[in-house]
Amino acid sequence: MPGNLLTYSGIITKAKALESNLMTLDDYRKIAYFDNILDFINFLKTKRSYLEIFQEHDEQTLHRSEIEMLIKNSLFLSFAKLFRFANIEQRSVLTFIFFRMEVNIVKDCLQNVFNEEDRCDLSLFESFFLKHSNLKVTALASSKNIDDFIHNLSNTEYHAQFKKWQNSSFNSLHDYEIQLDVYYFSKVWRLKDRLLKGADKKAFTDILGHEIDLLNIEWIYRSRMIYDIDPSKILSTLIPITYKLNSLQLKRLAEAVSQDEFLRTLHATYYHNAFKDNDFSNIESDCTNYISKIYKLNTAKYNASMAPILQFIHVKEVELDRLTTALECIRYKLDPSEAIKYILK
Repeated sequence: MPGNLLTYSGIITKAKALESNLMTLDDYRKIAYFDNILDFINFLKTKRSYLEIFQEHDEQTLHRSEIEMLIKNSLFLSFAKLFRFANIEQRSVLTFIFFRMEVNIVKDCLQNVFNEEDRCDLSLFESFFLKHSNLKVTALASSKNIDDFIHNLSNTEYHAQFKKWQNSSFNSLHDYEIQLDVYYFSKVWRLKDRLLKGADKKAFTDILGHEIDLLNIEWIYRSRMIYDIDPSKILSTLIPITYKLNSLQLKRLAEAVSQDEFLRTLHATYYHNAFKDNDFSNIESDCTNYISKIYKLNTAKYNASMAPILQFIHVKEVELDRLTTALECIRYKLDPSEAIKYILK
């Protein structure tokens, strides 16, 4: 254990330094009272992680989508700082985290293709991804259609995947996003046993397994209870991995004909207490809160490992979601008491 502590002390210390710049509950309460974007940006500048991003821009001329991209960039900058502190073994874990970031940026570029009237300028991320991958973000984000998009994925691992998906019946924006998630989780689940070992492997497996289970539950609920999709089609689009669930339980959830039946089926599983008051109206935030607990448990159990780093990245991602929500609250001029509910949901 002392050897492990020494091995991980440098990167964990760096993560704690970055963590000290995260938003607090009091910060979010203050943000909820802002009624204009300038106050919001000026407050972000009081945090070192955002000061270095926004100080190079004139806040008077920034559009909402540009602000969202700048906020997102703080995650990439934090990742880059941690990557520089990591040794070869620790970088194996960070490579999986980068893969998730890459998949998410592919989704952002894909949204530009399907939503031409609300395109985001993603050129900010070009240099970051060129350092770590073959992804040409600017070209992807400016693709005129899905054929152009797939062409711009040449020389990346995604090109063959998108060609396959394009020629299937699952080729809407939602379908592509789901298949990207399935591809990510399936590949990482397969590679983790080969690339990770010891506490890193145990912590990463537990976190990833819970994420897969909860994402499958969320997909089943939305597909069955909201869109009334056929059970067989639902099951064919799930991540083909189980952790604390089994295949029969997933099948029964997909075949539920009412919310009551879905709830009864879920109550017979490991995740019987994952959702507040048996209410699925906030299923996404309930899943996030449950996963946050899993990160904390693994950090406490495997403190001399990459678990604290994984937890920091997760908390940072939650922060980005909350700040993006805060922007929306300011845009629609919500009352502070309502805004804070949305921000912390």
